[in-house]
Amino acid sequence: MMLKLRQRLYDELNLKKQAADLGISVWQTPSFLFIVMGVIIISAMSGIYIVSTNYDSPEIVVISESLVVILLLTVGNSIIRTVEEVAKSNKMKSEFVSIASHQLKTPISEMKWQIELLLSKFTDGLSEKQLEIISEVSHSGEKMGRLINDLLDVARIDQGQLALINEEMNFCTMVDSAVMAQQSLAKASNVELIVTCNLKKLEVVVDRRRIAVVLDNLITNAIKYTDGKGKVEVIVEEADGFAQFCIRDNGVGIPRNEQSSLCQKFFRSNNSIKNETDGTGLGLYIAKNIVEQSGGKLWFKSIENVGSEFYFSLPLMTDEKKGLGILK
Repeated sequence: MMLKLRQRLYDELNLKKQAADLGISVWQTPSFLFIVMGVIIISAMSGIYIVSTNYDSPEIVVISESLVVILLLTVGNSIIRTVEEVAKSNKMKSEFVSIASHQLKTPISEMKWQIELLLSKFTDGLSEKQLEIISEVSHSGEKMGRLINDLLDVARIDQGQLALINEEMNFCTMVDSAVMAQQSLAKASNVELIVTCNLKKLEVVVDRRRIAVVLDNLITNAIKYTDGKGKVEVIVEEADGFAQFCIRDNGVGIPRNEQSSLCQKFFRSNNSIKNETDGTGLGLYIAKNIVEQSGGKLWFKSIENVGSEFYFSLPLMTDEKKGLGILK
């Protein structure tokens, strides 16, 4: 607890980091302006005290207080304008990402369809090398498609427009399907992937597609960050009225000084760079927001060079919601 508080205080006072994150000058950061505001308030109060003790005239005290109020209003207005500019800039960035991603989605989809058509009907006469090149192009197209979907989801989250279409689902069935889909990746990475879900009925009301994205991100991350001959274990259980998912690996782990930034947009740990693991740094940010918007929470434990455990929970379906089918 003290470590988190100390880290948060450091982040609040690290003006250079704030300026870099917001893309503004140090003197424009909210923390710097609030520090200036605090210094002015203390100086003003001290000045008024000195004036009131040395001058008996109420007119002088009133004038001094008026000047202080004008100064505070001026500084406060400057802070508000700066915050508004940062907010407008962030909104413009989100809108640009959304528009650009939508525009890119169409040609990527067309390329995917053309490649599928080529592979299904026009492979006769192609050499093994040509087929390999087409397969690599298809793989690159899929990666680009996932990146575009991630950018669209981030834009929707930032704009508060990530819509969920909820329906009654068996959570264990969802997890089993997600694990099966990643078995080929685990085999190629020489990683043993095990799932434990002994509960036959663990009903939740969630957006099937969005939760599948969360499961996919967590499972693929665990596999990618586990060295060869590693082990990834998935455990599903009931905990205090929630369906709880846990994925445990014996991989590279996350350095302690980077753990507070892990679920931020575009953040990638030094371990991912050292191990040349590809990624955008958006997966956990998206997963965390989907889980929280679904009424649950996401958290983790990790020790560098030992392994990581990622958890998320979703509220179990209550008697009041049973039989309602699709819910908004």
